[in-house]
Amino acid sequence: MICMLATALLLNACADNGLSREDEVRRYIESAVEAAEARDLGAMTDLIHPRYHDQNGYNLKQISNLLRLSFISNKNIFLLTKVNQIEFLADNEALVNLHIAMAASALTDTSALSSLRARIYKFELHLIKREEWQLQQAKWYPANLVDMQ
Repeated sequence: MICMLATALLLNACADNGLSREDEVRRYIESAVEAAEARDLGAMTDLIHPRYHDQNGYNLKQISNLLRLSFISNKNIFLLTKVNQIEFLADNEALVNLHIAMAASALTDTSALSSLRARIYKFELHLIKREEWQLQQAKWYPANLVDMQ
């Protein structure tokens, strides 16, 4: 009986979470923001595919080192995101276009961005899903305050 109950609980935990693909991708982005703000390198690298690459030629190890340097250099990290578009190329593949404002003080809305001297970037993310969504490729460019509104 206990074995059957444990099996049922395990199957329930592994069952479809009931989220749409778009909600799953949005949850992925929220997880990445939480990990970055917590300066949690392990959680961040778990969100990145082992064969990650980007426009600068960085692989997973190099982007991990870049994140580590950023966490060391910045005592506080606060992010404000604006998801512009999520496009699904297949059931397990998504392109995400978003803007991210980064600052050393809390960001609650776009009105504080200029006074906090926030850095704003446009990101184009290529996500793939095996068991969970992971970042396979990224491009980023400097953006400005108007892009966050």
